[in-house]
Amino acid sequence: METKSSSDVVIIGAGIIGCAIAYQLAKQGLTVTIVDRGNPGSEASSAAAGMLAPQAEATHGLKGPFSELCLASHRLYPQFVAEIVEQTGIEIAYRKPGTLFVATDYVEAEALAGLLERQRAAGLPAEELTADEVRHFEPALAETVQVGVYLPEDHHVDNRRLVSALVVAAAQRGVTFITHTPVIDLMMDGDRVTGVRTPTGVIAGGTIVNAAGSWAGLVAPQLQKHIPVRPIRGQMLCLKQSTPSVRHLVYSGHCYLVPWPDGRTLVGATMENVGYDKRITAQGINHLLRAALALVPSLAEATITEMWAGLRPGTPDDRPILGRIPGIEMIVATGHFRNGILLAPITAKLIGELIVSGQPSISLEPFAPSRFLE
Repeated sequence: METKSSSDVVIIGAGIIGCAIAYQLAKQGLTVTIVDRGNPGSEASSAAAGMLAPQAEATHGLKGPFSELCLASHRLYPQFVAEIVEQTGIEIAYRKPGTLFVATDYVEAEALAGLLERQRAAGLPAEELTADEVRHFEPALAETVQVGVYLPEDHHVDNRRLVSALVVAAAQRGVTFITHTPVIDLMMDGDRVTGVRTPTGVIAGGTIVNAAGSWAGLVAPQLQKHIPVRPIRGQMLCLKQSTPSVRHLVYSGHCYLVPWPDGRTLVGATMENVGYDKRITAQGINHLLRAALALVPSLAEATITEMWAGLRPGTPDDRPILGRIPGIEMIVATGHFRNGILLAPITAKLIGELIVSGQPSISLEPFAPSRFLE
């Protein structure tokens, strides 16, 4: 088959992870081609809520390698966003409202006590709130709220604008985007991947990076045992009022709310193991609406403006897959589950270091594809 193009690096997948890696490599002078079966950011990256909440996501403590990776990426975000905005002129809507966790019953209150203990053990800012203090923070919350925990360092970004800006920034740096072009096989030279095969030709590359999200293990048959990614459906909806009912990111035991100054409130999200089924279901939306109205009754008069679903790439141990595949010499960057937006800066940095110098500044061993062969 005729070779269509050749680059220093070929990236499979133009979601936020693939685009961030491409931008990082192009800044260092490498030629980069991204190939995607659809439009950039059209899958999980555009279906996310844009929360940058490493403290909120730390359900099992803040000292392990995954939590440390999340916190490291969070520290990179202000400069990451500022650089992209400066280069492209695109406003990304990076906000720092903090996250308010609330409990409406004993079980949820016990869970919040554990959350607060983990934050304090890690030396991270967290504020315990009484019911009255919670309602001072957010007067629209239901009377059933008993206690709260406020995490002031959790941030938020418009993920759709961010992906769009990353595409522009990468293109300005010389990255080539080949869209609506599925990868149907890998080109091999012994144990080394030398390119990708598409219906229109071969795209050759010195290094191949698989950042295809939930589809990363389906690129070629030999990858499935190394990349045991499973799609997890997340349904969400958007409500619109003249002004938002809440000001902070709000988590309860049944949903989360993400307010925007223009009156939009995003409500999420289901977590469903249903394979590659992206349907929006009555059951899923009903669950989200009931949870949102129980938390903020005034949302009952809001207009539903949008409903959507995305497939998040989960892994057996809920950690991303980052690094080289042994015996194939392909780099993988997937499995970020619901933290792809948060982890984009650190993933791009570490994969860039792996490609350019072979020495990432944070060990990738806890995230290596080889862990699934042990």
